[in-house]
Amino acid sequence: IQQSNAMMSRSLLSNSRSIPSQCHFSSVRQRLTRTKNPVYKRKKATVAGGEQGRAAEATEQMTFAQFRENVNQFLNKPRFVPIPRWISPERTTISLSECFGHGSFILVAISYAVDDFVQLRLLAIAGSTSMLVFTYFHPHGRVLWLPFKWNALFIALNAYRVLRVHADRYFASQLSPILMHMHDHHFYVMDIADFARLVRLGHTQTFKKGDLVVAQDQENRYVRLVIKGTLNVERDHSVTYQLHEGNFISECGLHAGLLLRGNVSSCCDVIANDDDVMVITWDRTELMHLLEVDRNMERAMKAVMSWDIVSKLKSQRQLLASGIVPDPEEWTRKRREQTLHRYKAILRNMLAHPKYLRKRKEELTKYRDIHHIDDNQHEYALREMGWTLEEFEAGCKTGHIDEDAAEMKQYGWRWYAHEVYF
Repeated sequence: IQQSNAMMSRSLLSNSRSIPSQCHFSSVRQRLTRTKNPVYKRKKATVAGGEQGRAAEATEQMTFAQFRENVNQFLNKPRFVPIPRWISPERTTISLSECFGHGSFILVAISYAVDDFVQLRLLAIAGSTSMLVFTYFHPHGRVLWLPFKWNALFIALNAYRVLRVHADRYFASQLSPILMHMHDHHFYVMDIADFARLVRLGHTQTFKKGDLVVAQDQENRYVRLVIKGTLNVERDHSVTYQLHEGNFISECGLHAGLLLRGNVSSCCDVIANDDDVMVITWDRTELMHLLEVDRNMERAMKAVMSWDIVSKLKSQRQLLASGIVPDPEEWTRKRREQTLHRYKAILRNMLAHPKYLRKRKEELTKYRDIHHIDDNQHEYALREMGWTLEEFEAGCKTGHIDEDAAEMKQYGWRWYAHEVYF
């Protein structure tokens, strides 16, 4: 038993001595295996790269901070102003940062005295930029973030307006020769950039001789401008006048300030009289919305419409003198019927838009004065449409459909997004 116990103790002693060496060799083998493993190499390289990136970022931040500090010291360094002693015996100092602040207000003051739209915007951008420098490198040593952000917003808005003007002028320079001819001879009161926007809103159509452009007693949603060719205007197959280059078709009181939307019943047939008739066509709602949001364009269009009315009156006189009209008395009667039919169509359109009716009653009165629509004819037109004079004065009728609400429900905001795009 004693011999057996002695052998067991010697065996345990030898095993205890061999364990540390075995653990040491195992750890060495694990380290060698990891150094040879590509995944371990990539992890080690990633850690090293991250440390280098953080170091580079910290270096860049230190470099920017040092650069900003150098610029701040340069701009806020006091500089003596050589003022004669007979003006002020004290020595006056000023920094470049303060010069930017004063320059900002001076530029804004100059912009108020400028008439040109683009020059005003450019001066406003320069003034706001000077204020950015002053607020960022303020003499008190702190960045004034509140005025800095507001001036940055003003710069963005004015830059957008300037870029938009230059974009409009660029598109205007791309107009075809025939459209440039139209502007120079018929739309010269309108700025060329506004004319380009107006043209881009519509599209061109061509017709052959005998083609029906607008049908009598049919709902017409479009306003057209003749840019080439001649068209006959007929009331019950009797020619009442002719349309030539620069004349509008179905303008419906635009010359009097009536910006009608939607459909308007046509009072006559418009038929192409040449083999190559070209017109520009606008959707009435889109065109009127553009004129509503751009008052300068609306005023220019009224001037163009005045010329259009004079041109059509001269065309009627030439038509009578040419002998094309066989019976002048019948022609006069048809012209009067056409005028009354057009007024009824305008009135029906306005009654379908109650808000617009209440807003444009003065323009409707002006239209009646121009075209000699008396009170009896006005009341007769109202009775035909089921309205009384009291309901017309109130601007609403019980159970009447408001087409503005119906169109908004049908089309949504699609019509009103065109001004933003164009």
